[in-house]
Amino acid sequence: MNELKGYNFKADVHLYEFDGVKIFLDVNSGAVHLLDDLAFMFLSNLVDADGDFSKAVYMTSLRYPIEEVKEVEEEIKEAVKQKTLFTSREKIDLDLNSMRIKALCLNVAHVCNMKCRYCFAGQGNFGGKPSLMSKDTGKKALDFLVQRSGNIRNLEVDFFGGEPLLNFEVVKSLIAYGRELEKKTGKKFNFTLTTNAVLLNEKILDYLVDENISLILSLDGRKETNDRNRILNNGQGTYDLIVPHIKMTKAKKPISFYVRGTFTRDNLDFVSDVKHIVDLGIDALSLEPAVGENEDEFAIKKEDLPQVLKEYENLTRLLWEYYERGKEILFFHYNLNLMGGPCIAKRITGCGAGFEYLAVTPEGDIYPCHQFIGDDCYYMGNVWTGELREEIKAVFAQNNLNNKEECLDCWARYFCGGGCHANNLKRNCDMKKPDEISCTMHRKRIEGAIYLDIMKRLQKNNPLAGI
Repeated sequence: MNELKGYNFKADVHLYEFDGVKIFLDVNSGAVHLLDDLAFMFLSNLVDADGDFSKAVYMTSLRYPIEEVKEVEEEIKEAVKQKTLFTSREKIDLDLNSMRIKALCLNVAHVCNMKCRYCFAGQGNFGGKPSLMSKDTGKKALDFLVQRSGNIRNLEVDFFGGEPLLNFEVVKSLIAYGRELEKKTGKKFNFTLTTNAVLLNEKILDYLVDENISLILSLDGRKETNDRNRILNNGQGTYDLIVPHIKMTKAKKPISFYVRGTFTRDNLDFVSDVKHIVDLGIDALSLEPAVGENEDEFAIKKEDLPQVLKEYENLTRLLWEYYERGKEILFFHYNLNLMGGPCIAKRITGCGAGFEYLAVTPEGDIYPCHQFIGDDCYYMGNVWTGELREEIKAVFAQNNLNNKEECLDCWARYFCGGGCHANNLKRNCDMKKPDEISCTMHRKRIEGAIYLDIMKRLQKNNPLAGI
C-alpha cells in the first residue's frame, strides 16, 4: 500500500492542533488519535500529497531522520489496516419518514411577562394573538403523542412558551394526566419546563422537584449583559429578580437543570458571561449564539467570526482550567460522547423536527418545531383531528446529510447532521443549504470538545489512540 488513491481527505479526516496538542479525527470511524510532532507532520504531508506515502516520507525526512519517518509510516499503514485511520465512508440509509413521534414541544402559553429584545417568538405570541392552552387541548396533545409513538416507551414533553408558568395550573394538570397515561399505557413521560424564572417560587419549585421535572432556566450572564436584552414588559432588567430564583432552584436539587443564555453582537466577549454564571454556582449551562435572518441586528455576522472563534478557544481553555481545579462544567455543545458517538439518526440529521419531534400551539395546531410556528407553509395538522400532513413530514425526513451536497464534504457532518432546519431557512431561504456562519462556529466548538475529552482522558491515564 503506497497510496490512498481517491480518498476524500477534506471530508473524511480532520487534522488540527490546539495549545500544542496535535489531534487527528478519522471522521467515518469516529476514532481520535493523539499525535506526536513527527506523526503530525507525516500525516499533514500525507494529506498534502493526496495519500502518496512515498512523497510523505520524502517531505517528512527533510526534517526528521529517515529511520524514524519509516517507523511512523509503518505505524500509520497498520492503523489503516486496523480501520482506525482513513476509513471508508459508508452511506447511512435510514427511513426517517417511518420513525415514530417521540417528543413534543408543548407551547402552553403564547404570552410572556418579558419582552426580550432578540426573542424569535415575537415576545411570546409567535406573531399571533396572545393565548393560553386549555387543559383539554393539552390532554389531547398527550393522547396524540401516545398514539403516534408506536412501541417507543420513553416520551419527551417540554412545556414551552412564551412563559409556561403563566399557565401553571394547566401544566400541573397535564403532568398529572401524563402520570395517569403512564399507568395505563406503560409509557414513561420525561417532562421538561423551560422558563425565564421570573415566577419561580418555593412552592412551585417543590412541586416540580417532587414530580421529577427537568428545568431549563434563562440567564445571559453578567448583569449588564442580561439586562441589556432580557427585560420585563415595563422595560426593567431581570437579573436581580432571576438570579435568586436560579440559586433557589439549584438548592432544591431538581432531577436535572441547566441555565441557558444567548450571546449576541453586543457581548462577543461571552466567556466573561460563562465565567459569571459559573461563579454563581452553576455547573451545567450553555450560551447559544443569536442566529436569524441576515438583517437581524442581534444575529452573529460573518465579520464577527474572528472574534467569536477566538472566544470559543478561550472558552475551551476556561473549561479545562475549571476541570484541572476539580470543577467539571457541563457546557452543552462540549458534551460529546466520543467513545459511543451519536445514534445513527442523529449522525445524518441535526434533529428530529417534523418526524420525531413536533411543536403544538395553545390551539392544538402542529408544526415541525417551535421555530416554524405561525408559518402556514409548515402547518402540519391539529391534535384534535390527530392527522398530520405527511408531505411536510417527508420534507423534513428527507432533509438529511444524504441530500445535502455541501455537508457531505464537511468533516464535522456527523456531529451536526446538517444544521438547524429553521436557521438554514432564515439565512438562505433553503433548508438544505447550511448556514455557513453557524457551521463555522460549530466546527470550532467541536474542536474544543475533542481537545477537552483528550485532556481529561490523559489526566485519568485513559488516553485515546496515539501514533
